[in-house]
Amino acid sequence: MHFDCIVIGGGAAGMTAAITAARRGKKTAIIEHTDRIGKKILSTGNGKCNLTNTELDRECYQSDDGEFVMQVIDQFTPYDVIDFFKCLGIYPKSKNGYIYPNSEQASSVLDVLRLELSHQKVALFTQTIVKGIEKNVEQFRISTEQNEFTADSLILATGSK
Repeated sequence: MHFDCIVIGGGAAGMTAAITAARRGKKTAIIEHTDRIGKKILSTGNGKCNLTNTELDRECYQSDDGEFVMQVIDQFTPYDVIDFFKCLGIYPKSKNGYIYPNSEQASSVLDVLRLELSHQKVALFTQTIVKGIEKNVEQFRISTEQNEFTADSLILATGSK
C-alpha cells in the first residue's frame, strides 16, 4: 500500500503529525504497535491531560544539545499547541503554566484527536509491528508482520525508544 506520508507511532505526537500531514492534502497513515492509538494520553497529567507548559526552556530537557531542543520548540511553540487544540474544540485552562483542557478530562483530548483523524481520512493500522524500514531514492519501504507499505515521507513518532 502506498501513502504520501506514513507516521510510525500512534501517540499524541504521531496523531498530531498525521493530522497536520492530512490537512496539507497528503494521503496519510499511522502504524501503531498497540491495539489502540492514543492510549497513553488517558494517563497524562493524572488523567487531566497536560497539553503543554508555557514555561519551556532548555533546562526542562535532558540533552547535550540545548540549542537543538530550543530550535524544535520554537518551530511548534506551546502557543501553537494551544491553537491546534482550540481548532479541534479543546479550550485550555492554565494552572501555574501547565495547560490542561478546560474539561480536565484526557478522554476529551483523545476523542477530538481520533475524530479529526477520521475526518481527515487518516488510515490506521493498529497491532502492526514494524520489522524494517528501507529508503531508496524516491520513497520509504516499511515492512510489517502483516503488510508492506511505501511512502514518500516518513515520520518516526515512537517515543524514547
